[in-house]
Amino acid sequence: MRRDDASEAQVRAADPGQSTWLSANAGSGKTRVLIDRVARLLMGGTEPQKILCLTYTKAAASEMQNRLFARLGEWAMLPEPRLRDALRELGVEGGIDAGTLARARRLFARAIETPGGLKIQTIHSFCAALLKRFPLEARVSPDFSELDDRAARLMRGEILEELASGDDIDAVDAIADMFTGDDLSKLLADLCRNGDGFAEPLDRDGALALFGLPAGCDAETLLASVFLGGEAELFAALVPMLLSSGANDAKAGVKLGGLPLNPPAIATIEGLEGVLLFGKDAQSGPFSAKIGAFPTKNLREKTAAHLM
Repeated sequence: MRRDDASEAQVRAADPGQSTWLSANAGSGKTRVLIDRVARLLMGGTEPQKILCLTYTKAAASEMQNRLFARLGEWAMLPEPRLRDALRELGVEGGIDAGTLARARRLFARAIETPGGLKIQTIHSFCAALLKRFPLEARVSPDFSELDDRAARLMRGEILEELASGDDIDAVDAIADMFTGDDLSKLLADLCRNGDGFAEPLDRDGALALFGLPAGCDAETLLASVFLGGEAELFAALVPMLLSSGANDAKAGVKLGGLPLNPPAIATIEGLEGVLLFGKDAQSGPFSAKIGAFPTKNLREKTAAHLM
């Protein structure tokens, strides 16, 4: 049987005698190669219970098992000529005699009757099975159960409700003050994933140090480091020029003209970010400068001349 280059590459990748790293685009046949590899192991005499296939998701594990059973079930019913062709396409080398055909037809029954079934499972379920076999060594309770995503989300929500109705309500209020969304589930999941980072108590100065800020830094310190004086005069000269310029400059002038400057406030910084920087959701570069968008070369020259 002659195969094209792609099929020949799949046959080589499915060879159980080789250690293979397979990388390919979606829909290119990776799952088929895995199924072919398992089928060739079975054809070679490997006991089904000694084969382990791990996937990331339950859906992928279920699909792989269903497709493997469909393949083996088809072999049990195929006429002899078509079964020979299927085995050759799989990569079975040498003469395909009656014994080989009979072995292929029995694989479906062997897989079905395997104690515990074929081990095609997720990484999580494999690890859980391992822990159940050696709970003392792993220092876990022998009757532990796995926590799925839905149960974990519900548990986090219940804990938040308990905190909000108990002595820790101030902590919940502090989180609510800093959170702009209407659903805390993602934030709570992030907190749980990074729980090790909260193992040691962290005071305000310690938290500031994580961001490279000096001890005692507050809003006044931030404003003093951003506004050095003379901004009101600069804006007074700049805004009229923007309003009399192009459409984009005029929009920027309206925004800048409404910013508080006597004295500057945090809202002033946020307003400048909106005019001069891309937002956090921008595809072209979150919180990067809007290069070329503002101000125009002509406007820069006018501003420089005015300040001089």
